[in-house]
Amino acid sequence: MIRPFSTSDLNAILKIERESFPKSPYDRMTFIHLHSLYPEHFLVYTGATDGQEDRIWGYIIFSPEGHIISLAVPPEHRRKGIGKELLRKAMEVPTLKRLRAEVRRSNLGAQAFYLRMGFRIVGAVPNYYGNEDALIIEWTPSISKRVG
Repeated sequence: MIRPFSTSDLNAILKIERESFPKSPYDRMTFIHLHSLYPEHFLVYTGATDGQEDRIWGYIIFSPEGHIISLAVPPEHRRKGIGKELLRKAMEVPTLKRLRAEVRRSNLGAQAFYLRMGFRIVGAVPNYYGNEDALIIEWTPSISKRVG
């Protein structure tokens, strides 16, 4: 199930963040700030396993203009469709003219994921991550989707 982020989700989000982005994780205050800026666009994916209560298995944060600030799924839950569902939820926002994100040049897994989802590489930013370039990826809705 995908639902809006709640501050009670913060510890789980921080754990996912540290596991997913060990080189540059966002901190607690960054997530609180992002939630205050984009409450409708900070979503979490939850689900129960083995009879346990719902747990958070991923999240996405994007701006109303379509900048994907962060999308993460813990390594042990990747390739199960969680990231795909979160990204599709963002892609379904009817007011978005495009979605954009930055991806580390070395993150071939993320690049492949976004390309499978219909994104394309449209540019690069030298040293975006300090000592590593970012690739700029972008998705635009098809004309048929806008009309229909």
